Amino acid sequence: MAKPYSKTVIHNTDAKLSKQVKQPLKTTQETRKALTWRVVDIAVGAAVGVMSGVMFWVFDGLSYGLFPLMTLILPGSAALLHALFYFPATLGSLIVRKPGASAYVLLVASFVEVVLGTKYSVSLVVIALLQAAEAVFALFRYRRWTLGVTILSALAIGIVYNFYLLFFYYQAFMFFSPRGIIGTICELLSAVAFAGFGSWGMYCALRKSGVLSRFASSHKEHNEENA
Repeated sequence: MAKPYSKTVIHNTDAKLSKQVKQPLKTTQETRKALTWRVVDIAVGAAVGVMSGVMFWVFDGLSYGLFPLMTLILPGSAALLHALFYFPATLGSLIVRKPGASAYVLLVASFVEVVLGTKYSVSLVVIALLQAAEAVFALFRYRRWTLGVTILSALAIGIVYNFYLLFFYYQAFMFFSPRGIIGTICELLSAVAFAGFGSWGMYCALRKSGVLSRFASSHKEHNEENA
């Protein structure tokens, strides 16, 4: 009587082991599928980039008068508007949710800005530095898409971009000088306001409008599950 029982136990154990092996494989396949670019991802990312590029062009025109005026009033305060030129880094990642989304959207936006006409040159170095946004989302394995992570990503961009400016454009100012401190504070405030709350607000508006219906980012419950 012991033999059939023994065979049953062995069979059940084998089934459990097989199920345990298949589960990680299924999870890995689902993760790869979720992170693989589709045609619709490329198209929507390009659309976001074009929209951002037009906005860049508008901001360019405003900056001609605003930046000198703000610098005259309080040196370093012009950094309060810097994030207007890199908010697509977080917005693109929030919408497309694929590796490299922020760089792709920024490249398209920069190209559109140049075509429309701008006094600023497109720097691939700057775009590379803005991958700080991508790095934060990657740290969470592209699974946490919350306001908190978006703000962390925005702060990472602000910190990296601020040091980039200090080292390559404002060498005459020390980091701990009044100009350096004011510029750093303004840069971080700008990052949180525009690349953090601003991008999140735009993403929520697009999600509610229904234009993101073919994306995982369109489902509120998906965000909560991954939070």
